[in-house]
Order: sequence, then structure tokens, then C-alpha cells
Amino acid sequence: MKAITLRVKNTPGCRVDGSNLLPAALAASAPDALPRIVLQGAGETCTLGDLFDIDIEQADADKPSLTIEGDAHWFDRLGANMSEGSLTVHGDAGDYAGMKMSGGELHITGDAGLFAACEMQGGRLSIHGNAGDFAAGALPGDMEGMSGGTLAIRGNAGARLADRMRRGTVLVGGDAGDFAASRLIAGTVCIGGKVGAHLGYGMRRGTVLLTNAPSSVPPTFTEGGRGFDVFWLLVTRMLARESAPGFAPFATLAGNVLPRRYVGDLAVDGRGELLIANS
Repeated sequence: MKAITLRVKNTPGCRVDGSNLLPAALAASAPDALPRIVLQGAGETCTLGDLFDIDIEQADADKPSLTIEGDAHWFDRLGANMSEGSLTVHGDAGDYAGMKMSGGELHITGDAGLFAACEMQGGRLSIHGNAGDFAAGALPGDMEGMSGGTLAIRGNAGARLADRMRRGTVLVGGDAGDFAASRLIAGTVCIGGKVGAHLGYGMRRGTVLLTNAPSSVPPTFTEGGRGFDVFWLLVTRMLARESAPGFAPFATLAGNVLPRRYVGDLAVDGRGELLIANS
């Protein structure tokens, strides 16, 4: 299977749409066709060969892979609609990374911009640095955010994390901004650091796990008692598998030590749950 590496050689003067750079699609292309792939910028176009040096190797892996080396903070929609293969960015990525991806793996060793994993349906997006606002959220005007897969952020997340999320798992090793898990429909959001204001605003269902108590529990949440022992055991087992560097706060959670539980947002007849461990 082909392993393709793109090394940044020129930085464009505008943002560029990278949504057509999918591992499977590039692996199926003829080598001499790759430099001629057209990329859409803001009001102008360029080719893959204009921006990157291209290396192609035959790898033993059974899935296609694409690696981008160099600062690509200007490269938006990397991994968008990806369904298979592996895409690795050794550096920063732009906005909308992993948008609507349904399978495969996207790894970003630096930071990601706005709307990372927005409306993601499956697969895994790993960000070793920080993510901007609206990670795992919905596109403007849409009613549902992330609906499957795993988003793992080792650093911090911006505001509106998991806004309108419907399904899937979000892990944040660091802090989250204001309105984390706002309008959450379902899914699991785990935050290892601090959270900003208006946690769980408009939350209907789903689970938010905090390893640090917030400065105050939202007034529209009420203590929810016990009776979730089995669920908590499954959650801690899942988090134990994610005990890589960056997710240390989750590694100390024990399945036999229940967190404090709150339910809400009662302002919207919410049946979500807020779990606060180590409290």
C-alpha cells in the first residue's frame, strides 16, 4: 500500500482547502498526477506541486497513509469526509480538521483550528496540542454536531466544545472554554482540566465527566444520587485505555470510587448527567 509524504516547501498567501487530499484517493492516483492536483484557495487556485515536495513509498501496511510535514495552519478541512486510511500532520492544522469524517485515523501533532471534528461520524481524531472553538460541534445552521467516533485532545479546547453533540466520545486532557457541552444531545465528554462558564448550557442528555470540580455547579443542575455503578466501571475502563501522555488526570480514576452526580439542564427538561470525580 502506498505511503505518501508531503513536505511543505512554499506557504501560500491565503487559506487553502485540503478536503480532497484523502489517503485512499491519493493512493489510487498515478504518481505523475499528484503534483497537478488542484487546491482551492481564497479566490485563487494552486497545485499540490506548488506547495509540497512529494515522496511516494510502498509500505507494508494494509491501509493507505498520508503524512504532511511542516506548518500547515493555513490548510483547512484536512481529513474532511475521510472514511479510511491514516492521515498524520507533523505540525499545526487549520480549521475544520476531520469535518464529517466517518472512518480512519487523523493525527495532528500540533494545534488544530476552529471546528475540529465538527459533525464527525466515526474514526478517530487525535490532537496533541490545543483545539479551537466548536470542536466536535455543529456547522453554523446545522442541528447536530459530532455523531460518532473519538476526538482526543491532549491540550486545551476552546469555547463551545461538543456543542449539539449527539454521539461519540470526546476526551480533553487540559482545560475547556466557556459553554462546554452546550446543548449536548448525547455522547460522552471527559475533561481533565478546568472548565469555563456556562457548563452544560441547554444539555438534554449525555454525560460530562470532570476530574476537577468547577467553580460552581450550574443552578439548573441538581444532585442525581447513585445507581450508575456499572456505567461508571465501563467509563473508567475506557479511560484507562486512554492513559497516554496528556491524559494523566483520567488514569487515576477508580471504578469502585463513585463521583458526585448531577442531572440537568433542567431548564430544558434535561436528562443529562454531570459527573465530578476527585471531589
